[in-house]
Amino acid sequence: MTEPARRLAAALAAAALLALPLSAEEAAVEKVGADPAPAHAATRELLSLVHDAAARVAAEGVEGACAEFRTPGSRWLHDETYVFVIDLRGEALCHPGQPALEGRLLLELHDPHGKPIVASFLRELENDKDGWVHYLWPRPGRDTTFYWKSSFVEKTPTPGGAEVLIGSGVYGLPMERLFVVEQVDDAAALLAAEGEAAFATLRDRASGFRFYDSYVFVMNPEGVQLVNAGFPDLEGQNLLDLTDEDGKVIGREILALLADRDAGWVDYKWPRPGDQKTVGKSTYVRKVALPDGRTFIVGAGIYDD
Repeated sequence: MTEPARRLAAALAAAALLALPLSAEEAAVEKVGADPAPAHAATRELLSLVHDAAARVAAEGVEGACAEFRTPGSRWLHDETYVFVIDLRGEALCHPGQPALEGRLLLELHDPHGKPIVASFLRELENDKDGWVHYLWPRPGRDTTFYWKSSFVEKTPTPGGAEVLIGSGVYGLPMERLFVVEQVDDAAALLAAEGEAAFATLRDRASGFRFYDSYVFVMNPEGVQLVNAGFPDLEGQNLLDLTDEDGKVIGREILALLADRDAGWVDYKWPRPGDQKTVGKSTYVRKVALPDGRTFIVGAGIYDD
């Protein structure tokens, strides 16, 4: 069998597979694989900082730990780095980056896109011990210009038994594959729960599904783009046979990949939102079953630096 014929047969088999309802095991929206390890030192350092800060709070309590977190020049507070502590009602117990926020309920705090920042922290921790939130925030001690910031948050118990949220963030943190996997898994869970009603949230800049230059897309097994938050003009178009500049047939590559697995990565050339120049992109895609039994494909990607 020639290579084009093999690819076509694989794509047709994948389309037939995706048109069928998923099994109970496949329909689960839990992670279908281990998260990729952080690729960047800044990400690893942030994870270590928050883990260690959570351990301090668990051992010393909020007041004892926050006395350390407020010490200028310490590991916890230097340059643009600071650790914050928020209770599960959304009140800032410790915020060395902006001390004026301490003692305030922050559930109504939004970034310029309307993303509810602290509410997003708490939502990340509803079903998990930790998670990531990406949003726009001013740098400490500077003007009111907003910059992308990625914060890692972790829930930890205090000596008194109450649970609090510990977090810290980095401005302009390099994109990580683990961010994209979490983004797609969360989108799959939303689609599995709400079906097409989730489309508006996936497109919304105030949601957790759009950050930096990453965005979610949803396609059906025939290759029609149902959601494309980065390139909304593509919605409703069938891109099954769209090729990149290297001749890769992107839609069929995705279907072929998912013919024998639930999720995986596809590499191709694609422009960043708002740009026309194509660059390398790695996209994580997975199958998801909607409440009505249909199966869609949801994905998001990371561009080459």
